[in-house]
Amino acid sequence: MKRNPIKQSLKDPEKRAKLYLGINLAMIMVTFLIVIGTILFILILVGIIH
Repeated sequence: MKRNPIKQSLKDPEKRAKLYLGINLAMIMVTFLIVIGTILFILILVGIIH
């Protein structure tokens, strides 16, 4: 029987909070990267940036 590291880490409240904060931080960073990429794409498409 193999151990599941995710289930073991979710048993500890401190590790669960760190995992929650890490996932939220990653989602916020990905959102900003998508927005910056979309703005750059539009600026290149319009011709403001060569």
